[in-house]
Amino acid sequence: MSLWDVVVVGGGPAGSTLAALAAGAGLRVVVVERERFPRDKVCGEFLSPEGVAVLERLGISASLRDAGVTRMDSCRISSPRGRTVESRLPDLAGAGRAAMGVSRGLLDTTLLGLARRRGAKVYEQREATAPLTVDGRVTGVRIRPVGSEVYGESLRAPVVVAADGRRSALVRCLHPHLGDPTRSGPASWFGIKAHLHGDPSRLGTRVELHLFDGGYAGIGTVESGLLNLCVMVTVRALRASGGSPERLLREGIVANPAARGILEGTKLATPWKSVGPLRFGARRAAGGGVLFVGDAAGTIDPFSGEGMGNALRSAEIALPFVLAAVERAGLTSAIARGYRNEWRKAFAGVTRRVRLLGLVLERPALASTALAVLSRAGGPVLPALVSATRTGLGRSSLHSGT
Repeated sequence: MSLWDVVVVGGGPAGSTLAALAAGAGLRVVVVERERFPRDKVCGEFLSPEGVAVLERLGISASLRDAGVTRMDSCRISSPRGRTVESRLPDLAGAGRAAMGVSRGLLDTTLLGLARRRGAKVYEQREATAPLTVDGRVTGVRIRPVGSEVYGESLRAPVVVAADGRRSALVRCLHPHLGDPTRSGPASWFGIKAHLHGDPSRLGTRVELHLFDGGYAGIGTVESGLLNLCVMVTVRALRASGGSPERLLREGIVANPAARGILEGTKLATPWKSVGPLRFGARRAAGGGVLFVGDAAGTIDPFSGEGMGNALRSAEIALPFVLAAVERAGLTSAIARGYRNEWRKAFAGVTRRVRLLGLVLERPALASTALAVLSRAGGPVLPALVSATRTGLGRSSLHSGT
């Protein structure tokens, strides 16, 4: 058994950021991560201006830019028939409007490296198998090498942080009803993703969202000029394509003329990856002696582009509560309540607003009508909707096309 100040389960953006911040504050931190980095993952790979601002505060944004990440400052949405509406990203106080296209392989490896450099101990290819509890409160976790049946090491600490994503092992243990569904039906949602070789100049500094019958596809550019194609699709639509992402791309996504203009002539650069079935919404930010950060605390609809940014910001929000819990030798009810309140103020409202917008985008006829109204309305309508998916408000410009 080993003793630490903080055990962080999960080394993605939320976990690595919190580990780096806590280690930088002088705490003894250990990170438990199932994978070995760098690794690919289903993700839109769009980092909002709020998230870029966190990287600036961490001091790693310049190194990422040197690695070739892309700058984004506008978005374009299209209906299944190709009607398009375009907007600048909101100009947010303290963050601006410059977003970033960055692969998870690069971002996660950079953040985990920062945690290591600041003194955090990192176990890769280790899984948390069970929480350790005292009087019903989690005081640590048991870990073991992934795939091993051998009893693993026990890690104990005054604070345990679950940062292992939407399928968090600790969420499954403590709050199984809050996790992603375990079964899927025709209306269930899956995410699929691949990198493509294509012409990044077709996108410029835009990130794009293209609706099709059965889902929507996000397209952006990441380093090395690769296009990231990340798709939300229903089981029904995927089955209609024989379960083949390639066929879905050919017969479903590029049936949208606007998407076809970007994707025509592209070739796969990486294998397809998938995740699902998926559930979106706020979950629980603290409970059972555990702080939850990133997707483990709540998952925002991916079309908002706020997933990675929210993960980074949730780590910043959690830090003072982690420090307080270490000082008091445990996560008290008052500290947990304080963190839950701060998390709700930052993320609960925008997560609900985005879910309501998602219900529109999930219905092709309704989404087409909404985009037709937007394209005729002009003015600040779309910027206001884009701002509604952000945790801050700002000003932006709008133009539309067909």
